[in-house]
Amino acid sequence: MKQIENTAEGIQQRSYISRLPFYYGWVILIAGAVGVLASIPGQTMGVSVFTDHLITSLNISRVGISSAYMVGTLGSSLIISYAGVLFDRYGARPVAAFAAFFLSLFLLLLVFSSNIASLLTSIGIPSSIAAFAVIGFGFFGIRFFGQGVLTLVSRGMVAKWFSTHRGLATGLMGITTSFGFSYAPQPLQHLINQYGWKSSLGILSALLMFLFLPFILAFFRSDPESCGLEMERGLPKPRKNRSARSEDAHVELDLKDARRHAAFWVILLSLGYWSLFNTAFTFHIVSIYGEFGIDASQAVKIFLPISVISVISRFLGSYLSDRIAIKYIYIVYGLSLIIASVAMMMLQTAAGTVLVIIGYGIGTGLFGMLNIVTWPKIYGRKHLGAVSGFAMSIIVAGSAIGPWAFSMVYRFTHSYQGTGVIGLAVSSFIMLAILFIPFSTEKNKKGTTHETRRC
Repeated sequence: MKQIENTAEGIQQRSYISRLPFYYGWVILIAGAVGVLASIPGQTMGVSVFTDHLITSLNISRVGISSAYMVGTLGSSLIISYAGVLFDRYGARPVAAFAAFFLSLFLLLLVFSSNIASLLTSIGIPSSIAAFAVIGFGFFGIRFFGQGVLTLVSRGMVAKWFSTHRGLATGLMGITTSFGFSYAPQPLQHLINQYGWKSSLGILSALLMFLFLPFILAFFRSDPESCGLEMERGLPKPRKNRSARSEDAHVELDLKDARRHAAFWVILLSLGYWSLFNTAFTFHIVSIYGEFGIDASQAVKIFLPISVISVISRFLGSYLSDRIAIKYIYIVYGLSLIIASVAMMMLQTAAGTVLVIIGYGIGTGLFGMLNIVTWPKIYGRKHLGAVSGFAMSIIVAGSAIGPWAFSMVYRFTHSYQGTGVIGLAVSSFIMLAILFIPFSTEKNKKGTTHETRRC
């Protein structure tokens, strides 16, 4: 494949970026954070505040919309791994721009979902099937392009621009993204209160199309090598006595080799499970607290203290990932899964509220940073898109099943407390696997060189 650095465009890019008086990775860090935040309309915390409005507008049941969410998200998970391959092949800018454009269009589809469903009903399609099909397709689009592609590219881009300082970069990025993710339901709810849910989705669509898309074209770049830069040029070098366990992988494993590594599946299980559990909690937040007589405006306020804990835990985890073996961070992460599960069994109590804040706060913070630093640290940067893309497919699949699973538990038990019992069993198993399965890949494959990609 012809590399962009051999073209006039590539030379111009190298000339512009290489002459900057600072390392362009810091711009990438800001751009990546903005990219992750821009994916919020396609993330569960963005969808959750619109859920009840969609139920009313489409005249669909809670189980029905949860099932449509599951089908749409599962559909996106089946192809998200290919987006990782495209990221490796074509670079961050074109893939992210493509994702932002279509995320904007699919938000508009949700705006007119009831109209489209009515049109399908008028030509003889049963109303329940029409509503399910329209909202399922809409969920497929916002989940694939928002939660999937845009998040994958934004996080992967930052990971490719940092090595020994990746933990620091991830921590700084997390201060914005963790707080933004946890706090997002409140401003979105305020937007709905001011303008209505349809106009709010239209505003989000316009912001993506006319502000964020140009931002991508201006600032997104794939990696330092393709822009004519040395990795972390001008940044302080790590101390020589730093443990080798805290460094990046000394081998470059492709997806086929990563799949042979037992820890790869343990990591995927832990990340996929948290995606399932946290997504379900966020998606049904209004209904979960409604069980105890708490209205929507009060329910979403739980995300503010969660966001504070999330920011702190993500920054500390990111900082430590440059200094200790990543397995120790996964142990703390496993404990947060257990705490969050226990909290679901006692939400109506003061202790339950404290455990929700601690469990979900730490879990959310560490999940975000681990999903960035794990792959280059254990499997290298060369095949980062393919490896992280496959991981993202599992994470997206988990987020698809979660809301449906919670809705089924509630349907048969008339309470969400049973989800905590199931969650405790699963999270305990994950914790044992983390403790006893080695994470090192040193003996799996001989090292390979990093290839230059598009800037």
